[in-house]
Amino acid sequence: MQQLPLIHSPTCFRCGKPINQDRQELCYDCRIFPKSFEEGLALFLYNDMTKRATTAFKYHNQRYLADFFTHAILRMHLQKISSWKLQAIIPIPIHKNKRKKRGYNQAELLAKQLSDYLRIPCYPHYILRTIDTLPQKQFSPQARLNNLQKAFQVNPHYVNLERTPESVLLIDDIYTTGATMESCTRLLHAAGVKKVYIYSLCIGMARDEII
Repeated sequence: MQQLPLIHSPTCFRCGKPINQDRQELCYDCRIFPKSFEEGLALFLYNDMTKRATTAFKYHNQRYLADFFTHAILRMHLQKISSWKLQAIIPIPIHKNKRKKRGYNQAELLAKQLSDYLRIPCYPHYILRTIDTLPQKQFSPQARLNNLQKAFQVNPHYVNLERTPESVLLIDDIYTTGATMESCTRLLHAAGVKKVYIYSLCIGMARDEII
């Protein structure tokens, strides 16, 4: 744990990417491509070390890492997450083809663990991924968002809930430009959710700090 690159302030108020200036509120991506979610947090910086860990967690059936990651999230951000007054936790879904190949959704494992500890309902199938899109890494930020249009939909089962949750936490493993989180946030807003917060296991550097 001491060797892993934890995210510390200052960070972008919107997505949680690390930035250098205390007075700066938003990173480059959140300024150029405004986001619809309220606020975001991330646990680790995405680099070679965390890439190995997330790859093992995501592709090589190392499901036990969910417990390690969950405890780290709670140690770092329990107070902040509690302040959001969440009513539901929703993992970013993967397409059924990927789930069949891997056997699980890594974001769902994290969401369920957090749900148990925080005693907040987890809805792993609230959002469905209906289109198996091309890998996002080959696209520009705007093209990533376009690539995801119509790739998600709200599960019809949840449309008929007596009460739509007002405050929701979206969970995913890796955040780059935020296109996936943004697409799902817009979908949840359209379904009646008032506030969407996001949590990413790993996040990249703000482009301000790279260029």
